[in-house]
Amino acid sequence: MKRFIVILISVCFIVKDLHAQDISKLTVPTSPAFSILNFEPSAIMRPTNAKSLATDVLNSFDKDGKLKLNLGLEVAPYWLSSHPNLTRAQYLQPNMGQTFLQSLSMSAALVKDSASGNNKLSAGFRFKLYNGEPVKALEIASAELKFRTTVVSIINGIKNVVDANTINTKQKAIDAIEKALVTKNIAKAIIDKLKKDAASISADYTDAMADIKLFLDKLIAVRVDGYAELAKTVSNLLYERKGFVLEFAGASGFNTSNKNSVEKIGFWGTASYFVSSDDLFTLTGRYMFKNADTASNNIDIGLGFLKKNDQYNISVEYMARFYSAQIEDINISNQPIKRVEKQFTYRLAAQASYAISKDVSVNLSLGKDFDSPFISRSGFFSILGVNYSIFSKEPLKLK
Repeated sequence: MKRFIVILISVCFIVKDLHAQDISKLTVPTSPAFSILNFEPSAIMRPTNAKSLATDVLNSFDKDGKLKLNLGLEVAPYWLSSHPNLTRAQYLQPNMGQTFLQSLSMSAALVKDSASGNNKLSAGFRFKLYNGEPVKALEIASAELKFRTTVVSIINGIKNVVDANTINTKQKAIDAIEKALVTKNIAKAIIDKLKKDAASISADYTDAMADIKLFLDKLIAVRVDGYAELAKTVSNLLYERKGFVLEFAGASGFNTSNKNSVEKIGFWGTASYFVSSDDLFTLTGRYMFKNADTASNNIDIGLGFLKKNDQYNISVEYMARFYSAQIEDINISNQPIKRVEKQFTYRLAAQASYAISKDVSVNLSLGKDFDSPFISRSGFFSILGVNYSIFSKEPLKLK
């Protein structure tokens, strides 16, 4: 078994990256501890600092000192404290050690199985060793946001020096702002837009000192409203990567109602290559051990491709599985035995979705699923469906 795990991990280092959530359920899970149990706790604690972690841990015990059920904990140790010396360059283009620290997350869950009544405990981890490179769009958007932030800063600075001797009219305030923007090499288009906005609201204010300041406050408000969406874009682009990404995870599940017996162990590895943020290839490996009524071992290795844009998504995957299972049986003397069955099977799937409108999409899945030693059925599947979003994806702005 150790030999198989070594081979699995070695294979994962050969090829390239992914967005794990976008391709297959066999890729690295977002929360390994929850995935290994096939349960989502009703309450999940996600502390962001050491004080919150201590509070959450204390609150996870009842008055008798016993752990509460249906609780989950996810924590990223590195981000529990501040890092004032961490530069933007180190964050966006970390070395292997820094990538590991920034991406390491740990999860745990304690749930009650509603079917068997048993209590289940799990623990897991997840980390990256390589995380690609930032997308070019991030630098472009960040530069534009920096310019717009500079404009707001300059307007605010001029507002603070408005007086009866130098800046005593709205026009003089605009002239002073323009001069400062030119000195900062702000693009002419941005300056012209500022002057146009100023002209459109100028009639609402007089040249009294208080009104000039209100006039400049309004210009600031217009600027802030204008780049709020840009700031959101920059925030989203921070998570988009291109190039090679290598990610690993592991988890184990225990039945605490049965002498803490091990029920599941899982290790995942994903090597992906992002041609762009919307086109990627991925090599996935997984080892799973299950110990319930029968014991089974699965080793899965597969390739996938994903293409996505605003209108459609297409993904194709092939996953090879080598499994062994101990199956309860009876020999020729009617004595109970455990028959060991070893086999190779595979999953081949193609999936596509097409957005008809903002809230409606058509989805098609075709392929063959894994064969199972426990279930006799056709492995081929085809699914056609329509998704309709009832709720708006953006919060409604009330005035």
